[in-house]
Amino acid sequence: MRNTLFLVSVAATLSVNAQRVLHFTATSGYDHGTRDVSFAMFTSIGNEIGAEVVNDPTGTTFSDASTLAEFDAIIFSNTSGNNILDATQRANFEQWVNDGGNVLGIHAASDTYRHSTANGNNTGTWDFFPELIGASVQEDPNHVDGTPTYTMQRVGAHPATYNVPDQWEKAEEYYYWENGYFAELNTPMLIVEETVGPNGLVNSYDAPRTMSWYRTPGSSRVVYTALGHTASNYIDDAIFRAHVRDALAWLLEGATGIGEGDATRTFLFPNPTSDQLQLHVGPIGPNSVLSVIDASGRTLLRERMTTQRFTISTTKLQPGSYTVVLGDGTRAPLMIVR
Repeated sequence: MRNTLFLVSVAATLSVNAQRVLHFTATSGYDHGTRDVSFAMFTSIGNEIGAEVVNDPTGTTFSDASTLAEFDAIIFSNTSGNNILDATQRANFEQWVNDGGNVLGIHAASDTYRHSTANGNNTGTWDFFPELIGASVQEDPNHVDGTPTYTMQRVGAHPATYNVPDQWEKAEEYYYWENGYFAELNTPMLIVEETVGPNGLVNSYDAPRTMSWYRTPGSSRVVYTALGHTASNYIDDAIFRAHVRDALAWLLEGATGIGEGDATRTFLFPNPTSDQLQLHVGPIGPNSVLSVIDASGRTLLRERMTTQRFTISTTKLQPGSYTVVLGDGTRAPLMIVR
């Protein structure tokens, strides 16, 4: 496992040497049909954070331990079922994790190898995986009906939620955990408000519950989010993209500190944006200035920074790629879309 120093700046994390990420999407249960759009999104994210993203829809990469060892992180993107890796592949993955491999689980990753203590079918085949991810979704019902809109609250302080608003209204297939499996050592990052069940009632499993969390088992790092049910998440949900991008960057960077108090970080939200940009910056001096520069080097926008959190209008900027430059020399990409 290669340890590479990362510099975090605004919405991008740039590596000294590109790290490798495996994008894994095999299913033997429900297929969400998101593998192509997920790979496209993570390929784009990889370009931003300096990581090579390799696609594996079948699990062949897991067959050789030396090949698997070339990867610094594995994304289980809407994998499902209990028959996607054979015994040798599972053993290679366990060794890879024990050697410090990092994992990002998305949505149906918690419907992959259901834990032996979870209700429903096909449980107990490989408890190592749900214990690593931190959950197995309950069965009957698995989730709310359809993809209703509820509000999630950001809790704690973690780099994966720096670009997520404190209150996030999102349409999603919100999972249930009560009669499934949920690890005690999951550290919550996003909690959804009370929901209504498919029976039209507020059931005990509809209580406010965690939708994204992180774990640090041994020398590994794990982030899981129950978000990401529909293809639209990977195509045009800027907040979802920022959440999983920053989660992947955290998995790869190997930083030791987690917290809002990391004052050296500067973040833009949303990015891409259309009409306004929110900025969270570190300590600012008396003459701190923010500039937005186009591809030809022209300064099109200048704003004096008077607080560490502020909002600027981008309505006068044409769609395209820009660079944000802070007074201390920090630079980061910005995309305007409409």
